[in-house]
Amino acid sequence: VSVRQFYHGMEKVIAGKKHSQPPTSLKGQLYFREMAYLQGLSIPNFDKQAGNPACKQIPWGNDAKLLKAWEEGKTGFPFIDAAMRQLRKTGWLHHLARHAVACFLTRGDLWVSWEKGRDVFDRFLVDADWAINNQNWLALAGVASWSPPFFRVYHPVPKMDSALQVRDPEGKYIREFVPELRGMPDKYIYCPWNAPKEVQEKAKCVIGKDYPKPVVVHEKASAENIARFKAASSGAAKRPAPAAGAASKRAK
Repeated sequence: VSVRQFYHGMEKVIAGKKHSQPPTSLKGQLYFREMAYLQGLSIPNFDKQAGNPACKQIPWGNDAKLLKAWEEGKTGFPFIDAAMRQLRKTGWLHHLARHAVACFLTRGDLWVSWEKGRDVFDRFLVDADWAINNQNWLALAGVASWSPPFFRVYHPVPKMDSALQVRDPEGKYIREFVPELRGMPDKYIYCPWNAPKEVQEKAKCVIGKDYPKPVVVHEKASAENIARFKAASSGAAKRPAPAAGAASKRAK
């Protein structure tokens, strides 16, 4: 079915009825899809940082151990790990879970390039789409003009009233995909490292033995990353634009 046929068919269905509005509506999501396709076609090197005029040039790190821990769902942050394990097991993630793990990998905590995360999503998502995947990773890494502010970082231990809209105080989602934590009391299900040793032993999940310790201290890592991002962005803004004559010489 072509996008035009889908759009006009949808317009007929919703005509004269109450419905949600873009960007949250189905129509809004279709707009995002078309935006991704247009950008993918018109922006050079859309799928990478180098040579991509729409992407801020950020000096990302290249810690293979952190990337592996993230990909395998072994970061020590249960919500992040549950999402990554769900991705690997089912090939799908709710869009807000995608937001959380993408932010965590890049500007939020691990300071790993969005290209690495994009490749993992491309391997595991059953709905992987080249244009949309790249558009979303550019956005969530904070490097594109359509990105949210880079300093707005998701906390990997989400509160029940956070922007991630997690409404699961009992941690059923975590217990489903991180079985090591099934015996952990609700109080500690999102931050098991805070559980007293006797509680961990009773839950048969000793942190650092049965389930990993957090790979970073979120508050410290996020503060450092925000500072790095700000410095890199300021440096890019201060670089003088090439002279018109130089640009024309390169074009020749």
